[in-house]
Amino acid sequence: MDPLKKEKINRIRIQDRPFTFQNNAMCFLSKNRMSANSAGNGFLAAVQGLFKKFGSLYYLLITIFSPVLLNTYYHNLKILLARHDQKKIIINLGSGPAILKNRQDIINIDIFAFNQVDLVADAFHLPIKDLSVDVIINTAMLEHVSDPQNIVNEIHRILKKDGDFFCYLPFIVPFHAAPDDFHRWTYEGARHCFRQFNKVNVSIGAGPTSGMLWVVQEWLAIMLSFGNRTLHDMIFMLLMILTAPIKLLDIILIHFPHAEKIASGFVVTGKK
Repeated sequence: MDPLKKEKINRIRIQDRPFTFQNNAMCFLSKNRMSANSAGNGFLAAVQGLFKKFGSLYYLLITIFSPVLLNTYYHNLKILLARHDQKKIIINLGSGPAILKNRQDIINIDIFAFNQVDLVADAFHLPIKDLSVDVIINTAMLEHVSDPQNIVNEIHRILKKDGDFFCYLPFIVPFHAAPDDFHRWTYEGARHCFRQFNKVNVSIGAGPTSGMLWVVQEWLAIMLSFGNRTLHDMIFMLLMILTAPIKLLDIILIHFPHAEKIASGFVVTGKK
């Protein structure tokens, strides 16, 4: 681990919380937290689990073949990170195997010990001191927890006064286990979720074509697989590859009035 990042972690972590090491990450959870089954069960999940061992390759493939076009999400994230240098304490909560924008200084927290993770911890009870973090990034993670409002409360607890948060919430997307899947948010619901923060802004992070395309791919896979789970996953992967260019329509449609009605997801930003 980078010495500067290690110093940051020791500065913000609650000192009396016991931990072990798993895959070079400080692990505050019991049992084996290696990344097996991090995407649920089935053929598609097994393929995802394989590629998650290679974080950069995994996210490259997601960017190319996923039905969701996240260009506005990445643009907004780039603007946020440009405002905060490497001296700031930035946490990527629910990071997965990600290194955001090649920012090695960002502290990655996840429930699985991916190679890129620094702290393995339960987001409901983070081993982080109150008012200690400058920026928290949380991407497509809250739908996978049973009580997302509790996580939002934790984000509020550990952020410094005037600290920034950046969150991506899904709206029109099919079920996708990682390893579980519970929630979706409308435009108003996304704002309500972060009502305790200041200067909350909700914008489309992935547009209506993304919302439509994933659903259509899933519908076709269900219809053509005749109830066979493995065949369903194989057809779905093939459809992802063949129809991926369609999502580029969102470069235009994301700016249309009422695009938020069937947007794939929203970016929510604000301050404590």
